[in-house]
Amino acid sequence: MLEFLVFDLDETIYPRDSGLMQAISARISAYMVERMEMDPEIVPTLRRAYWEQYGTTSRGLQTLHGLDVEDYMQYVHDIPVHDYVRPDLALDRALNALSQRKVIFTNATEAHARGVLEAIGVARHFCGIYDVFYAGHESKPAPGAYRRLVQDLDTTGDRCLMVEDSARNLQPAKALGMVTVLVNPLPETELDGIDHVVARVSDIAEVVRLVEAGGK
Repeated sequence: MLEFLVFDLDETIYPRDSGLMQAISARISAYMVERMEMDPEIVPTLRRAYWEQYGTTSRGLQTLHGLDVEDYMQYVHDIPVHDYVRPDLALDRALNALSQRKVIFTNATEAHARGVLEAIGVARHFCGIYDVFYAGHESKPAPGAYRRLVQDLDTTGDRCLMVEDSARNLQPAKALGMVTVLVNPLPETELDGIDHVVARVSDIAEVVRLVEAGGK
């Protein structure tokens, strides 16, 4: 039986085409140019390299450039989320129908997560937010972050279901025995290790019912 539903935040809880993550991405690049005085021509290349090697741009900047993570996170998330996301009644109904405990597991900040959840109208469903500062020097997809999450939830991987827009971020969850659900994947996405694919996060209720009925 499932005990916890673990949700990513950005482009999982809300649609990819909302524009919010694109706005955050623009501020990440602006931070690197304005605050870290990097050449704007090399920023895209650095970001891609850091994402591939460290999992996130911020982790690469922190490891190699001594990034002030708190200043960075405040800067890149200084965005009016209500301009990009709206209440999601379908998701609210889906979450309300599910008895499992629900948590957010994100590489963003708790403040950003709460702002998004409140804008969408689903904050009341979540009993915890595990953010970028939670796992110290590890963030998704570092396996240690997932192990710590399971430990702190006082459960086991096989009693968790994880929902993500990134197949890469689901691989460590799968390794711990979690049921993996990928939301709205891009056409070229490799689906090895993915148990279920849904078009919208609000479809999660159907997946949970299937899993609980033994249809993992």
